[in-house]
Amino acid sequence: MKPAVWTWAANARDIQTLLAGGAQEQRPALLCLARSEAAALLGLPALDSPEAVMQAAARLRAVGEAVVITGGDSDYADTPQASGWLSRPAPQPAHAGAASLFADAAAQALASGFVAMEAIVIACMVHNDAVSQPTGTGALQPRPDFAQRSANLPFFSLPQATSVSGFAALSNADLGLYAVVDSAAWVARVVAAGVPTVQLRIKDAEGAEHRDFVRGQIRESMGAATAAGAQLFINDHWQLAIEEGAYGVHLGQEDLHIADLAAIQQAGLRLGISTHAYWEVCRAWALQPSYIACGPIHPTKAKAMPWLPQGNANLAYWCTLLPLPVVGIAGMDVTRTQQAAACGAAGVALISAITAAASPEAAIKGLQQALQRGRSGPAEQAPLLPRPTLAAT
Repeated sequence: MKPAVWTWAANARDIQTLLAGGAQEQRPALLCLARSEAAALLGLPALDSPEAVMQAAARLRAVGEAVVITGGDSDYADTPQASGWLSRPAPQPAHAGAASLFADAAAQALASGFVAMEAIVIACMVHNDAVSQPTGTGALQPRPDFAQRSANLPFFSLPQATSVSGFAALSNADLGLYAVVDSAAWVARVVAAGVPTVQLRIKDAEGAEHRDFVRGQIRESMGAATAAGAQLFINDHWQLAIEEGAYGVHLGQEDLHIADLAAIQQAGLRLGISTHAYWEVCRAWALQPSYIACGPIHPTKAKAMPWLPQGNANLAYWCTLLPLPVVGIAGMDVTRTQQAAACGAAGVALISAITAAASPEAAIKGLQQALQRGRSGPAEQAPLLPRPTLAAT
């Protein structure tokens, strides 16, 4: 059985053997070290800069399939899923037992099927909650609902560092039915049918030769949305959205790496961000966008993705955890729209349930009724922890 987590206290000799090129039967799924421990193992005087920590983590991946180096105001994770800094929500005093608590929490999360990056986020939340509680002479102990408290959720950095955080609030936090369509004609049609939130998603039109076409589609869509009093988000084409004075933009995780977030913020545009896993939620949380979309909630053919369908329980969890409007997306129909509303979703994103319907207007009416039934009926109970969103390998 693969060992879950190695630490300095329990595995220093094994780590040194692997670093020296010696043979070991197995590598750990996660290597968890303090900065001073990582420095000692690598024969360095100190890891006194972010670059030094990152370089140390890269070297230590020769030992562990994933590495987290803890200490200071933030931890650094280097994993197959993602790498970056996990900042603590507030300065925290040192506590005896905090390191073992972190490692034990990560090991438990790995045993529950979470991949390394999600296990590290969960360990951060356990640690953040435990050290915020008075201990007296007792051991550190997180509260049972530690993972439902947004104050425990760490901020996760982008590959390119940014200090941007905090985007304009929605004019109406009740996003309701959120239609995702690919043309201005569709925008005009759905807002005329009463859809309050719409996203113009024109894919495969990134080149300069498409710029005038996309600009025209944005302008036409803005006119229709403004006339109907709807909230319009432009997917991906953030430069044109800024130039045209659009209401908002929606970005996927891959777009966060290249978009000028400062320019979007300074222009006063609202920002929505797609997320699929704990660390992506943490990345969005650090930016404090106008809303966060979580998915895929159900199986979908709209986009090929490696993610596991999260289900209603996970959607209820994200809605409980995040004090921002949450949009549920993927595989939505009438029944699932009602369920998403019962989970607490501020918005339910739909594509084919509207655009592939024999009568989109009739479909919209039925979906709106489902949304209201979900909001007026019993609420979906959120679990203390979500289920994994990526299959462990």
